[in-house]
Amino acid sequence: MTVKLIGFVLCITVISEISGRSLPSYIKPCKRDDPNINECLMNLLENIRPYISKGIPEMHILPLDPVLVPSVTLKQDSAGSVNFVALFTDLKGYGAKNFQMQTIKANFKNQSLEIDLNLPFFRIESRYEVNGKILILPIKGNGKFVGNVTNAEAKIKFDLIIVKKKNNKNFIEIKPKKITLELGAVKLHFSNLFNGNKQLGDQTNRFINDNWKDLMKEIRPLLEDTVVTIVMGILKPVFETFSMDDLFPV
Repeated sequence: MTVKLIGFVLCITVISEISGRSLPSYIKPCKRDDPNINECLMNLLENIRPYISKGIPEMHILPLDPVLVPSVTLKQDSAGSVNFVALFTDLKGYGAKNFQMQTIKANFKNQSLEIDLNLPFFRIESRYEVNGKILILPIKGNGKFVGNVTNAEAKIKFDLIIVKKKNNKNFIEIKPKKITLELGAVKLHFSNLFNGNKQLGDQTNRFINDNWKDLMKEIRPLLEDTVVTIVMGILKPVFETFSMDDLFPV
């Protein structure tokens, strides 16, 4: 079972020059020893939400609407009821800018970060190729894919590793530790299944949507890994670009 976000890492800039960087003027960093740092981070996030939605180039944060991912490969290889390989290309995700951060818990003493966020609605459009078996049905085809997800909630825990880098500055390396993903409702549609056989395609799409909860149970680790990779694609460049003192001064 693997998740490959081919090309997505190309969007993550590896910073070779870390001196001379400064945060945008509209960002007021939270002090790491602030007893109310979690509240500060929540307020900060809401204040910069309009900028995050459009992207913040100086922080290497790409626009959230749409979220662009060159390709995603989902591979479920097991003896269970789900066994398939699916390639999704030219993905466009709509609705991420409306995320709702439920909680943020930052603890620099324990070097940990926890976030709990909700996404009321998210729409994915892409091209796809799929071959295999989903539950009891074979599935094969290529064409346009559309997926609508309602009330998605992700709880993610990170380890914060403090490392000393260039110019003797401390930087934070963020490592995902655990994720829990819950989906309120899912609606999927694969066009052109079985070489355009409308009857088989309609039956397969109907079966998938009628049994989406069972399907999600089978591929949950795949989805959770994908969510973590996308979130890391947003957070990692920020921590690579700015030092700990820049982001969380004393």
